[in-house]
Order: sequence, then C-alpha cells, then structure tokens
Amino acid sequence: MLLYSLLKFVFTVTLRLFFRRFQVHGLEKLRKTKGPLILAVNHPNTFMDPLIVATLMPQRVAFIANGGIFNRLTRPVFKYLHVIPVYRKKDSSDVPLSPAQLNKMTFQRCYDYLKAKGTILIFPEGTSEIERRLRELKTGTARIALGAEHENDFQLGLQILPIGLNYSDPTRFRSDVFINVGNPIALADFKEKYNPESFETVEELTGLIQKRMAETVIITENEEEDTLVKQIEILYKNQLFEELVLDSKAQKDEFDLIKQIVTAVRYFEHHRPTLFKSLQINMSNYLDTLHKLHLSDEIFTQTQHLNRHLRSTLGLLILGLPVYLFGLFFNYLPYILPSKIARLISTDISYRAPLMMSLGIFTFPLFYGFQLWGFQSIFQQPWLTLGLAVGLPLSGFFVLWYWGQLTRLSHVWQAIRLFRRRPSLMQTLSSERTAIFQSLSEAKALYLKVGE
Repeated sequence: MLLYSLLKFVFTVTLRLFFRRFQVHGLEKLRKTKGPLILAVNHPNTFMDPLIVATLMPQRVAFIANGGIFNRLTRPVFKYLHVIPVYRKKDSSDVPLSPAQLNKMTFQRCYDYLKAKGTILIFPEGTSEIERRLRELKTGTARIALGAEHENDFQLGLQILPIGLNYSDPTRFRSDVFINVGNPIALADFKEKYNPESFETVEELTGLIQKRMAETVIITENEEEDTLVKQIEILYKNQLFEELVLDSKAQKDEFDLIKQIVTAVRYFEHHRPTLFKSLQINMSNYLDTLHKLHLSDEIFTQTQHLNRHLRSTLGLLILGLPVYLFGLFFNYLPYILPSKIARLISTDISYRAPLMMSLGIFTFPLFYGFQLWGFQSIFQQPWLTLGLAVGLPLSGFFVLWYWGQLTRLSHVWQAIRLFRRRPSLMQTLSSERTAIFQSLSEAKALYLKVGE
C-alpha cells in the first residue's frame, strides 16, 4: 500500500504540472461513491487514462489490463498494484492455459475483489485510439458486474460509474484535460431481469453503459465532421462564449458548447448538406492559407492595434530575455530528453505524452539535483541554493510562456509585413473571414430557430 500511495502522490503532482488545465466535473460523485464499484472509462490516451482516474479516487483502484503484458517478471509488480489481466484470443501467456480458462480466472478475481468492496477500473472499448469517438463497447464490463451480483444474490450494492476523459490534445505537454463524471448505474435494478443462461440483460446493460458514457465525452461520427467541428472551435468558439455569456475558463461550459457545435454540425450535414459543404470548403481554404503564410486568425481581430501590440510584446520579451535564457539553460535537457527517448521507445503517437510525462518524473529531479549539488559545491551558500531550487521550475514555466509570446510576436510581425507588401492578399483574407463569420452567424440563427 505504501508504494501505491507514493506513486499516487507523485503522479497527482506530475499530472497537475503536465496539463495546463486539469478540471473535473462531478468530483463529488467520485468522493461519495464507494466500493463495490466499477469505473467505466473511455480510452483515448493509452496509460495516461488510468493514471488520471486513479489519482482522483480516494480509495485504491484495481485495473483491468491486456494480459499480453504479463510475464514472470512483470506479474509480481502488477499483482502488487492490483492489475488484473484479461486475454484476447491473439494474446499470448506464459501460463499453460487457454485464453478462455485464463479469463474465467480473471472474472472470478473481479468477483472476489468486488465482494470485498473493491473498486475496479475498466476500459469497455477494449483498445485505445486518439479520436473523438466512443467505439462499440465490449460486453465484459456488464458480464463482470452482473456475474458478481448474481454470485452474491444481488446483495453487493454494486454500481457502475461512467467517466469521460476529454483531451484538448492528447499528445502535447501543457494541453488541457476535462474529466466528466456521469451518473452511476445501480446493478440492483437488473436483479429481476438477469438470467445467467441468457445474454439479453448483458446486452441491455452494455447499451446503458454506452449511453451513459456517451453523455460524458465529445463524440464526432467521422473525420470529416471532426475536422469541421475543430475549425469552428478555432474561428468561432470565443465569439460564442461571449454571445452565450459562458465562462471560457470553465471546461464544463466549453464541453457543453462543443457538444452543441457537434449537434449543429450533424444537423447541417444531414439536413442542409449544401451549407455544410460550403462552410467546410471556405473554412479549410482560409485556415490552410493562414498556415502557409504563418499567420493566426487572431491578428484579424487586432488590425487596428498591430503596431502597438508589436511594440508592447517586443518590450516584454526584451525585459524577459535574461530569465528566458536562464530557464532555457537549466531546463532544456530535462525537457527535451523525455521527448527524444519517447520517440525512440515507440513510434505510436498515442504513447508519446504518457511516456514523456513518466520519463520527466526522473529527468527533472535528476538534472535539478545535479545542478543544485554543483551550485552548492561551488558557492557554499545554502540560502542561494534554496533560491535556485525554487527558481529552476519557475523559470521552466517562464520559458513556455515566453515561447508562446514569441510565436504570437512572429504572427504579428508577419501580418504587418503582409499588410505593407501585399495589401490585396490581406484584404482578400479579411473578406473571406467576414464571409465565413456571416455564414456561421446565419447558420447559428437557423439552427436555434429549428430548435425552438
């Protein structure tokens, strides 16, 4: 238990540093809902997902994991961490039993764990994919839940709690994550329906889990729809926040807004395909042109103040340059090494962020410790060394802020140059943008009228 508690503390701190915004909606449900409990979670980001959920739970959590990662070396560690293997037909095992026999043992372990009022985290989709989708759920979660209650005459009081993980960018450091806790499902409601000889109740419960999980995540039907939703977010989301009087810092408001955007896009895709296609083409062309010209859409909202913005930002960057260079010198290697090592370990982009975060747990303390030791050895000033210890991570975050300001400065500088050298091009882009926003406003009004 000591190792689990230590790891939980370390990852709790690390996750808060890794993500720029880490917000939970429905945290009280996690705090109130005790075992026996099954956490049904979507799975967009490999082993980042279980870390996030486990750090939020007050009680210890057991995990259902792919049996292929279990062998004689890893099994003792996984057993201590309460990781329970489940085997697909293609998975191999060092135990001389068939996948069916192994999974029978897995189900019994889950039954025993739940009987002891434990909490089990399951990813019902079975696999991890970086996409705004909720794939068809496997029936294993329902079978475990119903089997555990049936074995105990439906006296356990078992609940299934759906949790949605919504990442702004699952592969990027200092991105956002919004954890959305859904409404629990009580297994006692299925007591009269369940027949272990029939699969009907299993399918009904699986469908209910899918429905409750779908309420907690952003879901787009295909890549085309997803692209259009993201383009609308880039161009129109901030205006919608203002028009609908929403809090842009509250991820629950942002989640609800994007859900509405998805619903509206789906409506136009099926009922107004001409308008859907027109918006798609116009926004794609506009954003592609901005990308090629190294511009951001934001500069068209600042056209009257570009020179003033350039001067003020440049002044801040000049003043902050010494701190930036200090932070870059002391933080570059521990920051860049996890990225390089992660790329060597796996070419799968879905593993990059969790690998970077896990490696950073070691690289930053090691480099910081070495630097502080060297500084203290040379100057023999404990208070100065303590000040450096505080300054190292703060200067690292300053470097990230500085780089963001530098990127914005380059966009403003590029815009000023183009306004001077190619005014007709910038006028054309401005006109395209105005037409897009007019179309979006008209589409919004039409959609709201349909919903009345």
